[in-house]
Amino acid sequence: MSDTAAADRAEAAVELARQAAIHLLDDPELAERQLREALTLGARALPAEHLARLGSQLVMVISGQAGREEELADAALRAAARWDGISDADATHLTFVAARAHFRAGRHGAAAALFEQPIAAGAAPYPGTEMAVLRSQYGKSLTMVGRHREAARQFAEAARLIENRPEQVRLRAELAAAAASALDACGEDDQARVDYLRAADLWGELDRVAARARCLRSAAWLEFWGGAESGEERALTALRDLVAELERLDPSHEVTAELAHTRRQLANMRAREQ
Repeated sequence: MSDTAAADRAEAAVELARQAAIHLLDDPELAERQLREALTLGARALPAEHLARLGSQLVMVISGQAGREEELADAALRAAARWDGISDADATHLTFVAARAHFRAGRHGAAAALFEQPIAAGAAPYPGTEMAVLRSQYGKSLTMVGRHREAARQFAEAARLIENRPEQVRLRAELAAAAASALDACGEDDQARVDYLRAADLWGELDRVAARARCLRSAAWLEFWGGAESGEERALTALRDLVAELERLDPSHEVTAELAHTRRQLANMRAREQ
């Protein structure tokens, strides 16, 4: 390509990018087309950092449109590659954007692979609460592909990031319950029981009756199946206590349903004990 042709293509690409910036809010579809054309025209005519910035702008435009997760992930990965060697922070952010797009779309294998890259490298580009949410998503993707032990570690690390944030009780409860379920799935019964009980306490702070009851029942069953006679008795006591607790509450639909579940599981536990 001659210097004149390159200059003409660069000028056209810059003008398209300028027009796209004007239309970002009022016509995002037009802005997207203009940015894609600018990237094509500028591929061999614009400096690498300028192309990287255009790639980031394209990601921003697509991210504002619902139902575009596949295109968003693709654009984010392309943009991350453009930033490689120019800005590690931008490359990492865009890799996380792609991972979260895959997560939202239910493509958990792809999501887990992308989450793993920057997290394994120790990247933490966001505040603690946002990193906790991100690690929670990573853990859920790991769970969906059967990597339960690794998932439990992500939930535990996410919980550590917000352990001193009283305003994040709900997220802490969700993380404790998710860690318990992952540990339960990989046979770490003792720690799973501890996490189920921690989650139950946190759900109790939020008056989440059903979530608390489910965690207490799960913890009781782990105690029951532990093999010790004393564990069986403690499990029975835990379910009897839960029945009594639910009986003291106003008989809403939720409370009535949880009371029925608990009574049924208590009866099953008694039958298995004999």
